[in-house]
Amino acid sequence: MHSAALRYFVAVAEAGSIRGASETLHIASSAVSRQIQKLEHELGAQLFERLSGGLQLTREGEVTLEHAHTVFEDFEQLKAKISSIHGTNTGTVRIASLDSLFVGFLPEQVRVFHEHNPEVSFRIQGGGHGRVAQLVADGDADIGIAFNLHLPNGAEVVTDIAMPMMAMVASHHPLAVRRSITLSECAEHDLLLHFDNEPIRSLIEVELSFLDRAGRTLIASNNLLALRSMIVSGAGVAFFTPIGFRDEIRKGSIVGIPLQRTSLRGLRLGLLVAKKRRQLPAVRAMVRQLSDAFRDLGADCSNQGGRRHARN
Repeated sequence: MHSAALRYFVAVAEAGSIRGASETLHIASSAVSRQIQKLEHELGAQLFERLSGGLQLTREGEVTLEHAHTVFEDFEQLKAKISSIHGTNTGTVRIASLDSLFVGFLPEQVRVFHEHNPEVSFRIQGGGHGRVAQLVADGDADIGIAFNLHLPNGAEVVTDIAMPMMAMVASHHPLAVRRSITLSECAEHDLLLHFDNEPIRSLIEVELSFLDRAGRTLIASNNLLALRSMIVSGAGVAFFTPIGFRDEIRKGSIVGIPLQRTSLRGLRLGLLVAKKRRQLPAVRAMVRQLSDAFRDLGADCSNQGGRRHARN
């Protein structure tokens, strides 16, 4: 089977239609259709069911799609191995991460890696803990950065660091003078919740329910920038690790208050990879770099509260 036919087949499977694939590939629909018919003829099997709402993979189509992904992955491995013979990393490193790592940490790590590996490109996407871990387990991301809890079977932790959840408030908020605080005390003020941050948000709500407290949610958003702005304005209390707020904490516009008497104190941030999956040399190199950077990140974030209290 020709790689072009397989590539067209994968595009149709992902788009769910010939027209959608042709738009993605920038190729005429008739050309895509001919390649699919040719592939079905060579295999002697129907790969798609033609439904009113589009195309759906048959069982034979599902097996073919799995094979196609393996073929393309093997070819990328081959190119990477040939390049590594000459001391060059190539290919694409796919990273899924919590949104908070997009503020400073990940962009800096990509920049440093690119300086030494200019032939490597990156595909980076953000999401909550569950989504990040699942992308890694499913093989849709090579590296994940998420909390080290409730991992799917296909993902494992390479390294992790302590990253406790804190109550984030503005420097002029009434709680800013506190050295530590409980969730129950936070619930006496308006709450700013990140609704994509599962299972953390659920843990917070469960613990508050045990305390017979709910708290008033002033705003729930999946946008970290919007929540940061609300925190700085003094509108309420948010719950985050210090990662995405390191600059604001250093400058003093946001205060991170350690939480007491909660399981959120024991959170750890993990560097995730897929179990039993072959990694490109570029991915292995990035994992090594991130593992080293994790140690510095953990030390920096653990000192955030100490620096604040030293100033007070």
